[in-house]
Amino acid sequence: MNNLNDIQVFIKNLSVNTFGSYGLELIPVNKQTKNQTMQKNDFSDLLNIKLYNIVDMGLTFSAMIRLYEKGTKKTLRNKILEELDNISKVPSNEAFNKIHFDFCRWGINNIFLAEKIKAGMIIKKRKPASYGQIAKTLDVVLTVVVHYCQWPNHEKSKEMSQWLNAAVDTKMMKLLKKSYPENFNRWPSSVEDVDENTYLDLQKLVHRFIQDEHDGDIIPVQFGDYYWNLLNR
Repeated sequence: MNNLNDIQVFIKNLSVNTFGSYGLELIPVNKQTKNQTMQKNDFSDLLNIKLYNIVDMGLTFSAMIRLYEKGTKKTLRNKILEELDNISKVPSNEAFNKIHFDFCRWGINNIFLAEKIKAGMIIKKRKPASYGQIAKTLDVVLTVVVHYCQWPNHEKSKEMSQWLNAAVDTKMMKLLKKSYPENFNRWPSSVEDVDENTYLDLQKLVHRFIQDEHDGDIIPVQFGDYYWNLLNR
């Protein structure tokens, strides 16, 4: 799978062909198995494995993962799986934003960028990930889980997709800067430079861009889809 279209088609087919249109539910996994033969009551385990794999693919799809120190993918995967139950029950955009904020605050205190060494010398020290990096990681995973795979079901995913943020990367920031150069006194040069306030301002700019350039006909998660594909051709 070499691009966003490939993974979107693959995951959509996985979601529909494997379990039909019933969506996914978070069901406690029974870790005790008496034998290796599939039993009827193992269906709940399959649903959990499916969701686990979708989150894992979403993390792999995010370019941020390669920047984090070893073992971070597992930490993020476990944390996101814990949060998905809460996310599936959110009644409003405001409630979703609170979960998103809390996750990012957890991330900047628990996730670290890997130390970089070149020719035996440390060229970049280990340090906490930025708010923008954690947010982008979560935004990419939620795009895959909610928007592509229609989790937890079609109707709820349709509602939640309206709340998802655009997974803004460096190229998208350059696009927004070209349209609104006056928005920041100093534009961030990369996602690593994006703090909480800058992230929120960038998301507001995405909404503004959508109104100005698309007459409000798309949502932020679709902005991420379209411009990631366009800017990386």
